[in-house]
Amino acid sequence: MKKLGINFENVLSVKEELNINLLQTLYKLKTVGITSLDVKYERLIGENSYLKEILISGFNIGSLFAFCPFFEQDNIQKAIEIVDFAIEYKIKEIMFLPEFKKGGYTPEDIFIVKQNLKRVVKYAEAFEISIGIENVGSLDYPFYDEKTTLDVLKAVKGLHLIFDGGNFILSGEDQLKAVHSLAPYVQRYHLKDRKIGETLYDFNEVTTTGKPSYVPAVGEGDAECLKVYENIKQFFPAVPLVLEFPFGEKNLFEKIEKSATYVQMEMMV
Repeated sequence: MKKLGINFENVLSVKEELNINLLQTLYKLKTVGITSLDVKYERLIGENSYLKEILISGFNIGSLFAFCPFFEQDNIQKAIEIVDFAIEYKIKEIMFLPEFKKGGYTPEDIFIVKQNLKRVVKYAEAFEISIGIENVGSLDYPFYDEKTTLDVLKAVKGLHLIFDGGNFILSGEDQLKAVHSLAPYVQRYHLKDRKIGETLYDFNEVTTTGKPSYVPAVGEGDAECLKVYENIKQFFPAVPLVLEFPFGEKNLFEKIEKSATYVQMEMMV
């Protein structure tokens, strides 16, 4: 059976919500069918590292992710450090996120980002580690819509995409249109649904076109996650599926439970 993943930041939110320790939280998530984690690199290093507890829990670290200053010329030191960490712990996928830049990226900035990504991808390929980027729904981010995302994927040979349909809605895009051109590059699918409108109970975000939005359980929003998945599956039938919610989200466990049930019944059969 396919593994269902979740972003580790959401695990920490559930830990606080239920007022239990991390191992208890991971075991509780395992009862709803989640067995894999996408983990921010900084959560695994230093004196506050969660690495030991994750390894004890038996959860698979499916992917690392981290923000890197890729708009700075030849600045790949942090990225290489993360690849080396992945080699040590036999983690085969990394998602790199260029840092947000107020006012957006200039064409020169994006050229530098591409050059840095080319160097990192080449280094990681020697160790059979796959490097990906994510579309993020913000004008302060370099890959926020179909056009900018496809541009970098074509420019950097071997680079992959972590597709996030909810983020395409945040950037005012038709995610079904976007997936038609981007599906051949997808290595991971972040199952983040999104609904246009306001709610009193969830974390609200404004789209790039000025509309209020929030993230409901998978299958309850406007992202048409199942149709997106059918497109991706044509190129990568075993694409890893990962639940993801805004990191400021409260009262999250019920939403995760609903999402896991939907994904297992509709997408993992």
